[in-house]
Amino acid sequence: MFDVNFESSETEVICHSQYDSVAPKILEGLRPLNLKNHFVLFSSGTTGGDLKGYAISKEALFNNARAVNEFFGLTKDDVSALSLPVYHIGGLSVLARAYLLNYRVVDARNWEPESWLEKIKEATITTIVPTQLYDLVKMKAKPSRHLKYLIVGGDLLSNGLKEEAMKHGWPVIRTFGMSEVCSQLASAKTPESDELKLLPIHRAKTDAEGRLLVKSSALFTLQFTLGNELKIQMAKDLSDADGYYKTSDKALVFGDTIKHLGRLGDEFKIAGHLVNLLQLKNTLGTFLVEHNLYGKMEFQIEPDDRKGKKLILLTLPEGNLPEIHHQISKLIHPVKLDEVRILQSFDRTSLGKLKKNQA
Repeated sequence: MFDVNFESSETEVICHSQYDSVAPKILEGLRPLNLKNHFVLFSSGTTGGDLKGYAISKEALFNNARAVNEFFGLTKDDVSALSLPVYHIGGLSVLARAYLLNYRVVDARNWEPESWLEKIKEATITTIVPTQLYDLVKMKAKPSRHLKYLIVGGDLLSNGLKEEAMKHGWPVIRTFGMSEVCSQLASAKTPESDELKLLPIHRAKTDAEGRLLVKSSALFTLQFTLGNELKIQMAKDLSDADGYYKTSDKALVFGDTIKHLGRLGDEFKIAGHLVNLLQLKNTLGTFLVEHNLYGKMEFQIEPDDRKGKKLILLTLPEGNLPEIHHQISKLIHPVKLDEVRILQSFDRTSLGKLKKNQA
């Protein structure tokens, strides 16, 4: 039903159909490594040009899946709804969790909110992304009585969007994951909490620059980029001497609790003010939910010859733009907008993430 074979020992590329033509080239390039029992996935941020992805072992995938099942106390009596594509780690991991406990999975892909609500009536757990959650909030939809966990990942979940969803009864679980550890790295335990707890199979620390380093039994095997040729880097070569993988994220780590601060490069100074892009996006997201404009505006950072970095507000031509932009400028003061760029549409990934370099 889901075209995923957990029993085969062969390495399999799982990707969007647009990348089917390059799958044989990737497998041929990996052949000398003699990988067995692996899946190959593209990064959710792949947008064209050089393709980036990971080879993850089924053992690592199952280690993460088992940890999530235990973290949330799931059993064979649970019912999971698959709401994300299988070619993304968020979707593949859902199937891995169900495989281990042999619980039922209902197919809730091909997003359309009204039909999705019907499909998940018996589900006790599902995973969606913030844009999907906003669709549910906008239509004032309410969850079925069976749903215990609505895990929201894949992109920033603003405080305002989470609060609005919980007003309608959605049991929203904030989470932070990455393909490199086969899905969830840390998660809140309950909807009432925003504290992200590391899953027990992971260890985390930071370096002097605040970069997040992770050691885990769910770590990927290798990372690849495919341009004119296939370039491969093993996980061990991207890790420190103690086996901690050097991620591209910044964070604070307090024992088994983690606070994500965004990607490296998201924190910088503009005109003397220290700017954290993740915090700005959270402020903007909450404002947009309140004004029914979620998904219509985004912040983007670009290089600037004079200042080093400049902050741009990308916007669709919605409503009274000058007044809205004035309100946003007041919200983020003393940080200043360098440019407002009006676009006719946004270029997004299949998970709703904004692709880089929107012109």
